[in-house]
Amino acid sequence: MRRLDCGPTTLSLFIGGEVECGPANLFLRRRGEQPAWTPLLGPASPTAFAAPAAGRLAGRGTWHGIEYGISLVLAADAPVWFWHVELSNASAETQELDLTYAQDVALAPYGAARMNEYYVSQYIDHTPLSDPRRGFLIASRQNQAADGRNPWCLIGSLRRATSFATDALDFHGLAGRAGEPPAGMLGELPGHRLQHEHSMAVLRDAPIRLAPAESLSAGFFGGFVADHPDATSQADLARVSEMMALPEAAPPAMPAGMPLRACARTLFSAAESLRALDLDAGSLRELFPPPWRHEETDEGGALLSFFHARHSHVALRAKELRVLRPHGQLLRTGRHLTPDESALVSTVWMSGVFHSMLTQGHVSINRFLSTHRSYIGLFRAQGLRVFAKIAGEWRLLGVPSAFEMTPESCRWIYRHADGEIQLRSAAHSGPHALTLEIESTAGPETAFLLCHHVALNGDDGNAPEPLAWRRDGDTLIVAAAPGSDVGRRF
Repeated sequence: MRRLDCGPTTLSLFIGGEVECGPANLFLRRRGEQPAWTPLLGPASPTAFAAPAAGRLAGRGTWHGIEYGISLVLAADAPVWFWHVELSNASAETQELDLTYAQDVALAPYGAARMNEYYVSQYIDHTPLSDPRRGFLIASRQNQAADGRNPWCLIGSLRRATSFATDALDFHGLAGRAGEPPAGMLGELPGHRLQHEHSMAVLRDAPIRLAPAESLSAGFFGGFVADHPDATSQADLARVSEMMALPEAAPPAMPAGMPLRACARTLFSAAESLRALDLDAGSLRELFPPPWRHEETDEGGALLSFFHARHSHVALRAKELRVLRPHGQLLRTGRHLTPDESALVSTVWMSGVFHSMLTQGHVSINRFLSTHRSYIGLFRAQGLRVFAKIAGEWRLLGVPSAFEMTPESCRWIYRHADGEIQLRSAAHSGPHALTLEIESTAGPETAFLLCHHVALNGDDGNAPEPLAWRRDGDTLIVAAAPGSDVGRRF
């Protein structure tokens, strides 16, 4: 799902795309001694979809012996949406399952959400409500009024929700930086309110027990109110009966024989992250010769970060995986103390973002590469990312063993089971240039795949215009669309 809008308001906080799914998704989980889970939307899911028609998106899939149908149905006479899920046990054993719905929430003008998702999130009030029949529901109100209105939404289960979360930090945790699954899918949802910087309404349905050949209807719903002047209260539960009275609340019949198309899997959805190893003391001294300054250690005395040489700061993998604010650096060409239209600027991140928000002059207008929009690892394809072919398999370079920052460059060191890779991003002046160098410093010959999310045509790489590019020998030349901001200026 790309976006969920109603009039001038966007309900979803982030944009989903074909390369990787956005954070809005439904998850099917098998409970028990050998738990497993799968998303039902996006290129990582087993779902094949029919072409959207008449306010409905429908698909089918099979996973671990469970045959399922999924439908997104928009109500014709109210701003209400329904996710219907039909589950059927085609295996020979009884299955213990549950369903989880995660919906990122903005409730703001589209431009405001695209400018700063963290800022938009900080103004949303999430109120968990309890209904005798539906269990937990999450009411979300945007307290930062737009055009004098406070948009509001209510999300609930078509059966009975037993747990919830209100921020992606509680659902995903920090494990996504290292390519690990969401914490909320490996365990249970916290069941408390967190209002932080990744606004998300997450509901988990009551457990489902399906005997062989048994079927069940489940799903979730959401309702939107363009202006909710008052704070959320228990009185808002009266809206549930109004939404359940809509004809679209009933499970739709899945049309037989409809042509289906599976989502194309991509490296960003299928490839695992390269597992970087922690560096021992001898390796650290060899890579970063002492003396060291301002050494930081954890509770057990293990090294986390330090300064060395004239102006180098080194952060180790263990620190990146435990701090809320990730490690990054701004790289800028030129030596002017005042704004310079020719200067190039890039933001790099320890978690394998080797350039992002790459701009010339004004950082909001003349943008070449997209911004990395989530510090907890919701996205893998933004900015400049790199895959390495290790033992015949592509691996995404994510959190390294060590990350070195200087004013003019940053270095990533990936010590892995088969060798070592080092990458360096740098800013140069005379002429202005931003570079990326890759070296396989140990182990077998390695192939690399560099992926640039180009944002020249506006909307940080999500504008509908096709990218104009051509090859000139060993050079790729990318041009802005004539009608884009950059195209009009240059």
